[in-house]
Amino acid sequence: MRAKLRHLAVNLAILAGSLAACLLVFELVVFRLVLKPDDVLPNVTVNGVVRYMPGTHATFRHPDGRETLVTINKEGWNSTKDTYSLAKTPGVLRVAVIGDSYVHGSFVNVEEGFPEVIERQLAAAGVRAEVLRFGMDGAPLSQYLHVLRREVAAYKPDVVLVQLIHNDFDESYRFLKTRYASSFMKIGLDDKGQPVEVAPADFQPGAADLLREFATFRYLYYKTNAYLHLKALVSRLWWGGDEAYAPEHIQSAVDIRKITDHDKNRFFARYVLAEMKALSQRDGFKLAFAMDGVRDAIYAGKPREGYEVARLNELAGTLAAELDLPFLDLQETFAQDYAREGKRFEFAYDWHWNVLGNRLAGEAITRLLLTDPRLLGSAPAKSAAQTVPPRG
Repeated sequence: MRAKLRHLAVNLAILAGSLAACLLVFELVVFRLVLKPDDVLPNVTVNGVVRYMPGTHATFRHPDGRETLVTINKEGWNSTKDTYSLAKTPGVLRVAVIGDSYVHGSFVNVEEGFPEVIERQLAAAGVRAEVLRFGMDGAPLSQYLHVLRREVAAYKPDVVLVQLIHNDFDESYRFLKTRYASSFMKIGLDDKGQPVEVAPADFQPGAADLLREFATFRYLYYKTNAYLHLKALVSRLWWGGDEAYAPEHIQSAVDIRKITDHDKNRFFARYVLAEMKALSQRDGFKLAFAMDGVRDAIYAGKPREGYEVARLNELAGTLAAELDLPFLDLQETFAQDYAREGKRFEFAYDWHWNVLGNRLAGEAITRLLLTDPRLLGSAPAKSAAQTVPPRG
């Protein structure tokens, strides 16, 4: 009996050693030198605001063979600027852009992001400007308010541009069970039915962050798209949530089952926009909003009114009008360019704007800045949304 146990223990040890050797080969050779996954962008909380680890660089590798570079500056934001100086240069317009992964610049090189396009377009129009971006993957509208207060206001911008997308609204009050969603400020209700801010928790790395350090895990989980098929299981067993992925319910990369309470969407969004406006009046900066179009409708050649997500564009435009805030709906910008060129504005494997989408958005936003009398210009405000940006 003892001999059998010893034999079993030896076999188990050999098996464990073989598995460890295989894992080492996969980790140190296969998935580090041959089948490379994306690099890691660690997160950290500084001054109560979750961001990327300052001073980190990462290369992202895409299904079409492209590689893009992310350069996180000393303040923890993806930018072509190594650091953001609190001191302003006389005669230089300071524009701050707040948003999520679209502002962060997912899937494009840092210099191709629309905030950099805005800076170049302003320079071409004779306006000396610096555009600072504050983009955090997954952040909702409620977090934009938090970032504006705790981070952006310190830089004393002349103009703040908030870029909206379709999951910004429900995720401002809906609590997601994800790796760092609790690090975003949310808006709730008090016992009198009034909005109350739920402060974000400082980001704390956990087991998921440890797994992300391994190239083998990143390749097998992300690069094979396994995370899409395992989303419901991971959400339920790991995070304790319920985020089942169902392609038939997706519009503009948003699960429309989550966004149909438009009374709530309006209530909480109006609170956030009003707070932002109050801050702009207090600190003396100009505030504007832009929002992604319903690209599904453009490609299908259908009126966007038939899409649930379009109600969020209407909501954002209505709230901006009520508060007398400049608002650019990118629907017409994208629709007119697609009618003329027939080129899509995102990648075949991801819904984020590609280089063309970023360029068109940057050009259209620049025109808004230059023409709206509430911002820098003197022409009627609507001209920025209705004029097709110049191609270049």
